[in-house]
Amino acid sequence: MIPLVQVEQFLSRVPSAAVLPINEEGDVDTARVGIALADATGIIVAHLPWLLDETGQIAQPVNPQFAAALTGICADIALYRITDSVSGSEDTRNKYLDNMALLKKINQEYQGGLEGPGFQGASIVLPNKAAGIVDHRFFKKGRLY
Repeated sequence: MIPLVQVEQFLSRVPSAAVLPINEEGDVDTARVGIALADATGIIVAHLPWLLDETGQIAQPVNPQFAAALTGICADIALYRITDSVSGSEDTRNKYLDNMALLKKINQEYQGGLEGPGFQGASIVLPNKAAGIVDHRFFKKGRLY
């Protein structure tokens, strides 16, 4: 699966203080960064399966309503995955948890506030004597306590 964010895009988004993996030559290990981006894309697709097309790849272009948010989330998740517990911070963990919550919200928004296959929205049926819809509600006067 092609990652949502390419290595070059990721490196331009990463803060300068971030500790990234280094290869033998002393440069950023782009192979490990690429693996982290693929993992991050997998996590996003696990939460948002509707991003995939019939070939199993991410449908391009990504819905513009969510594209910028998903790009940022992918970069954040990848950064979280490649930083170890020594160089990671509490802020990074909180950002990761916020991203997971945002993925859930995006999924609910895309599916009309529902989650999971086969769910349908409820509708309100108002009584209408002309259409034969009877009002079966019972109202009682009095105190509630």
